[in-house]
Amino acid sequence: MSSNLIWWAGPTMMLGGTLWILTYVVEIVIGVTFGEAAYNAVDPSASVIEWLWPAFFMGAIFFLGVGLLGVQARLEGRSKKLGIVGTLLASIAIVAASINLVLLAGVFGKATALDGVGFLGVLGTLGGSILLGVATLRAKALPRWARVVLTLTPFAFIPVIIATIPLASFAPDYAIADLPFAVVGAVFATVGYAMLAERTSQAGRPVRMSS
Repeated sequence: MSSNLIWWAGPTMMLGGTLWILTYVVEIVIGVTFGEAAYNAVDPSASVIEWLWPAFFMGAIFFLGVGLLGVQARLEGRSKKLGIVGTLLASIAIVAASINLVLLAGVFGKATALDGVGFLGVLGTLGGSILLGVATLRAKALPRWARVVLTLTPFAFIPVIIATIPLASFAPDYAIADLPFAVVGAVFATVGYAMLAERTSQAGRPVRMSS
């Protein structure tokens, strides 16, 4: 189980980060196509494009959570306390995303999503990233730059949000509201690629036979 998590950590984190980027792209499309008023009152059951927005967003949280579990597996028992709490937060993100994905699938009727559950998923993802990032720094379980980025990426929300404040005076809400997620998603995808490249490189190394 742990070996599978380790192997899939990179691809799932890449996918999760990419889905946050696509969430922003879909948001722009909705705003440009239907107008800002429609953007502010998106109904996932109204059209495919309006369904894709929350589906991509929650899908990102789900796959990022799985990727973080893979990061914890790579610790191999080191930094146990941080690893346990980070795993708990990542698991909360996965559960929260799963609940909203089930609701969006219309299992209980009209396709919908709960904002509070989504917010909990975001907190789980970012909190898990910080704690597991610190754990990898201590255990040196990832390439050094990836450890640092994984730890500091969640904090990028603050400067990116501050940077978007001046844009609010002339740019529509749909162009700036979820921009921080696109930025952080791109960074997560890069970390995921680094993990995948490292695992692929290790798998391709010849095994030395002892004489």
